[in-house]
Amino acid sequence: MEEKKNKIIIICLVAVIIIIAAISAMAYTASKSKNENKKIVANAETPKIISGSTKKTGSAKSELTSVDISSSSKKAGKMEDYNIIGEIEIPKISLKCNILDEVTKRSIEIAVARMYTTDGLNKPGNTVIYGHNYRNTLFFSRNDELEIGDKVIITDYEQNQKIEYEIYNIFETTMTDTTFYGRNAQITGGAREVTLSTCTDDASETDRRLIVLAKEK
Repeated sequence: MEEKKNKIIIICLVAVIIIIAAISAMAYTASKSKNENKKIVANAETPKIISGSTKKTGSAKSELTSVDISSSSKKAGKMEDYNIIGEIEIPKISLKCNILDEVTKRSIEIAVARMYTTDGLNKPGNTVIYGHNYRNTLFFSRNDELEIGDKVIITDYEQNQKIEYEIYNIFETTMTDTTFYGRNAQITGGAREVTLSTCTDDASETDRRLIVLAKEK
């Protein structure tokens, strides 16, 4: 009788050991699978969009964000945290969008922005406006279609003036060339000028800039 009882106890102990081992194996497998998933997520490449790196498609939508580039409802207001200082219109390329008061990574994702000015937007001298070339028709993506004689219309919200400019020079240069920025009122003979700057289509390899100069008609 005692021997039979001992056998039952041994069988129960073996069964308990087997159950514990099975549970441990299952827990180890689950933990390993979880860790592998974490590694996959950690090593996943984050997509990046670089100006000038996408192919022109003819689409008017930005791949970065959905933004209403018309300023009709935002005059003298803000876009996100940026002051809207005016509006640019280029009929030749069907462009009409806000001009923001400073160039930052985000500001030129949602509009074009003032990079430099000798005295202010639509004032005698020169104002440089920078816009992205997303190569998809948004912002300055179609500036390479512009020609001497085409119109650039700038409305500034400080003076509430609309000035029509005429393009008189188009050229490419390096991203560090600013020699054409400081055309003050003395240099321009009291005339108002604007400079439009954007990346060339191959800027991701060359860091070149397409520059459009326009003066008051």
